[in-house]
Amino acid sequence: MKVDRTGSRIRRIGLLGIAASVAAAVCIGRLAWLQVLPGVLPAAADVTGRAVAGRFDRLIADTGRGLIVDRNGLSLVGEPYPALAAFPAVGPRGDDAQYARLAEAVGMPPATLREWLDGLKEPAFLPDRDGRAPLRLDGRAAAAAEAAALDGVHVLPWTPRDSSVLGAQHVVGYIGQNPALLAALYAEETARGEIPLDAKIGAMGLERSLEKLLRGPGPVIAQRRRNAGGGPLPGDLRIVRHGDAYHPLTVRTTLDGRLQLELSALADRAGLEEGAIVVLDAATGDILAMVSRPAYDPLRIAPDLAGTENHALRAVAPGSIFKIVTLAAALDAGVVHPRERFRCDGEYGRYGLSCWKEGGHGVLTLEEAFAESCNVAFARIAERLSPEQLAAAADRLGLGRPLIRPVRLPGAGGGIRPLPEEESGRVFAGRPDTGDGGLLVQTAIGQRDAAATPLQAAAAVVALLHGGRVPAPRIVAEIRYASGARMAAFGPVESPSDFGRVSPRAAAFLLRGMEAVVREGTGRSLRDAAWPLAGKSGTAQAAKDGRPVNHQWFAGYGPVGKPRYAAAVLALNRPPDSPHLAAALFREVMDALAAHEQSSASVR
Repeated sequence: MKVDRTGSRIRRIGLLGIAASVAAAVCIGRLAWLQVLPGVLPAAADVTGRAVAGRFDRLIADTGRGLIVDRNGLSLVGEPYPALAAFPAVGPRGDDAQYARLAEAVGMPPATLREWLDGLKEPAFLPDRDGRAPLRLDGRAAAAAEAAALDGVHVLPWTPRDSSVLGAQHVVGYIGQNPALLAALYAEETARGEIPLDAKIGAMGLERSLEKLLRGPGPVIAQRRRNAGGGPLPGDLRIVRHGDAYHPLTVRTTLDGRLQLELSALADRAGLEEGAIVVLDAATGDILAMVSRPAYDPLRIAPDLAGTENHALRAVAPGSIFKIVTLAAALDAGVVHPRERFRCDGEYGRYGLSCWKEGGHGVLTLEEAFAESCNVAFARIAERLSPEQLAAAADRLGLGRPLIRPVRLPGAGGGIRPLPEEESGRVFAGRPDTGDGGLLVQTAIGQRDAAATPLQAAAAVVALLHGGRVPAPRIVAEIRYASGARMAAFGPVESPSDFGRVSPRAAAFLLRGMEAVVREGTGRSLRDAAWPLAGKSGTAQAAKDGRPVNHQWFAGYGPVGKPRYAAAVLALNRPPDSPHLAAALFREVMDALAAHEQSSASVR
């Protein structure tokens, strides 16, 4: 009996050992599933992610994307500011006095604030009145909100991704949902489930072209751990940051943020409803400012959102500013003499072409014909040229081809186009029809098939200032790692033409002609500007929705004698016979540049 009892105990101990081993094996297997297999099986990773996420409330405070800054390091996508963040609550957050103190701090009625807090199903920032972004708190309001000490309510730094803060939304672009583009750029990552298809992606301008550089290692997250009952654990709010010595990156542009903001406001005050302003550094061709209208709100992106077109990079009929090309072609081809005279009686007699001045200009020198923008004189000049000569001259001045050079990164194949929206424009829509007598004449005065961008117009002015050397307007100056070390730098470069350069002799004549435009020609209204200016006006006839409209242009430089800036202004779809808004706005832009330069000098 004693032996039997001993054997029975041994068997029971053995069974218990087996059960313990099985339980341990199950636990180990479960741990393997949660910790090891997710690296191999995406489904397991998803289960793990949901299990972990179920224990936390999370609020994104920063996208973690790289910064885009101006030439002086000023952020073009917004700076962090204090905002009120709230997490869902299981029980009471505090008493009436605490609610009242918080409501006073954020400028809301207590009942409205309580209703918002009680209705939270997930963490959120308190929105501003427009619902556009989290409410911005100043230092005093932030301190008062913290002192109210409501449970689950915190003041956290919020970093907007708002490219409109300095009016640079058309250059910088925006981020939004675009599943097709996301899948194309991140095919492997989306296939593995690492990036969900509803994730936001750069969709325009620099945000789009530099997406893979800007995406960053992950967002900055404010998270709070919950207990088994779903309630918050006291004092468990944590800020989780991703990153290393390399990321996120900082892209420094050539833009002047203060100038960009000034010209953006100036465009609105002047009533520029549709069009663009481009300002280039006359010495380098760098893009200092680029404004497009109509504007759009990068924080309210919706399908078919209007106003996202960057008109500084879209090609339209250039009107008489194209006479710069025509005269350059004629001078370099030797078909016109600088001292030649022309007679304008108001009608050309062919192709239905007439001069803009009723009755004509009478007898004009070549410089006067340019200054007065005489269509009859330029029609006669055009008929001495071949289509090939006109197209080659346009190419030499940077028209009819994209100018912004791709950004090439060390060790990377190919290049990145910083502003992918740039259009090339054109001189002729196809091979010119030799039987179409009006094609050459009408194109030579900037009508018919001719199309140019404001960026090209400003760059052509810089080319003339440099004796025919066309710049490749730079927008990205350098890229730096998170540590501050430089990843890559991009200096000013030229954009040479396959047809060579406009001759220095022709360039010098055109510059004198642009001075004459302001001194005694179509730009006389600019004579009393802050600086002595030079340029060329243009008006192109077009149609919109079946009604006639004009595209008004002015491109030029200042100050004369020591040029520092070249600029182009385009006012689209203006009523016929309306005041020349582009010329008036060009003067205001140059006056703003003079004041801006004086202000910058006083700061230095």
